[in-house]
Amino acid sequence: MTDLRHSAAPEFRLALACVRWPLRDRDRDEIKAIVAQPIDWKLFAKIVERNQILPLVYRNLSACAPPQCPRKMLDAMRLRVLGFTSHCLAHAAELVRIRDKVRERGVEIVVLKGVTLAMVAYGNVAMRSPGDIDLLVSPAEVFAAEPQLVELGYRRVEPRAELTPRRLRHYLKYYKHFAFFSSEKALPLELHWRLYHNTPLTEFYSGPSETMAVELGPGSVSTLASDELFLYLCVHGALHGWPILKWIADIGALLTRMDAGALARIVALATKQGLLAELQSALVLVDELLAIDRPTVEPAQESNPIVEHIVAMAHRLLTDDGYCLAVDHLPHMAMFFYDLGLRSSWRYRREDLGRALILPDDWELVDLPDALFPLYAAIRPVSWLMRRIKSASRQRAASRAQAGV
Repeated sequence: MTDLRHSAAPEFRLALACVRWPLRDRDRDEIKAIVAQPIDWKLFAKIVERNQILPLVYRNLSACAPPQCPRKMLDAMRLRVLGFTSHCLAHAAELVRIRDKVRERGVEIVVLKGVTLAMVAYGNVAMRSPGDIDLLVSPAEVFAAEPQLVELGYRRVEPRAELTPRRLRHYLKYYKHFAFFSSEKALPLELHWRLYHNTPLTEFYSGPSETMAVELGPGSVSTLASDELFLYLCVHGALHGWPILKWIADIGALLTRMDAGALARIVALATKQGLLAELQSALVLVDELLAIDRPTVEPAQESNPIVEHIVAMAHRLLTDDGYCLAVDHLPHMAMFFYDLGLRSSWRYRREDLGRALILPDDWELVDLPDALFPLYAAIRPVSWLMRRIKSASRQRAASRAQAGV
């Protein structure tokens, strides 16, 4: 398998060198050595943007301050990072506001990723590019939390259609979260009732055994306990094919804070939950791409085809389209078959097929009564074709606009 850290374009290798945390002397030397080569700085900036790693890259690149780095680019990065910092602080305040509001209904939230992960991994809320807010509640508390979010100005956007009893049963079975959006704050939010869409992945997981408090300034919120958090991030990345360096950098930063005993506990937890391949693939990617100093504990298993499957997809997604494959336009069919390949059990693949055959977006397109719900499987090929045509049309229009036609 290709060793990207040594064989990739210098722009991508520079991005890899700039997402290690904390930087070691040899990392600084590597950054300076790469920058001494001819660098396409526009491509480098696109890679940084696409992989959502600007705060880390700016902090590390400016710390090394190689004279070859364009000052104009560094100044532009600094302004973006200042904007990100403002967004991250706003996210922290919003999490405390949501925590207080849902507590009125006796609901406790657990925050996944976001600014809490930035604090745990980097000790700074602004070290990760801001995204959406991900909250986990128990399945029994979802419909107690939802009206509280609505009162705070969030509206459900996924699924948009009315949730009839049959649609709701289907959605709760095959999906893990509702998506909301606050127009006032321009902020997306996901309300999770389990960690992963596919229930066989949670067969040996009954919810957080414990949580840890993270101080955010305006107040503290809870996130997963350290071992469960690390394993969750490994599985989350694997399920998506590790498409961005941001997630790999998070794993690397957490590993540098970890001792051998902690990693051994995580290996035991992954073994118990049947998630060893996801953990092992994360370690393989960190070793290959970041080459950090980490505990030497290794999962005790031989070559695993699932690990190879995950790593191969990560290579593809990180390098396709000149290292700039659009994250919101990942290859749908390839991702579907990739997901099928993560497990060989019929139950796992049956759930994948169930999600693929009946799409909640179609409930808004055609409002069938519950008695005719199975007919959505027949509608799916037509709706898929319509979306593909619209997507292709938008892409052609964007290409013409970019070319100035």
